[in-house]
Amino acid sequence: MEREEYLIVLGVALLTFFFLFPNENLSGTFCEGDRGTLGDYYVSVQNGFLRVSSDGQEVFVARGESVILRKIQPDYSFSEGCYTLNIRVKPKMTLYLFILGVGVIGIAFYYMAFLKYR
Repeated sequence: MEREEYLIVLGVALLTFFFLFPNENLSGTFCEGDRGTLGDYYVSVQNGFLRVSSDGQEVFVARGESVILRKIQPDYSFSEGCYTLNIRVKPKMTLYLFILGVGVIGIAFYYMAFLKYR
């Protein structure tokens, strides 16, 4: 195998690692007036509303069992005025490996298409 083929295999291995790496489960219980963080998410409960924010923007809002805004897919339950929240996310390291894998594959194809066989 040639160098660029090794790069493609390395890139595919990094992409495969991203998809096979397990998610992190961030969980917590929040009652009326509680505030806290789950990983990169800020969570608060006020006036019966569960609000989950990320980077200053609300990504999930619910009141009781009814969902008002859903930009992420958390598992949550409501009982006795408290919310139990479970958010599944990929660790940031795996995102960087995904980007690196795509970049390595792109470099290999660029080399083969434009530099090697001119």
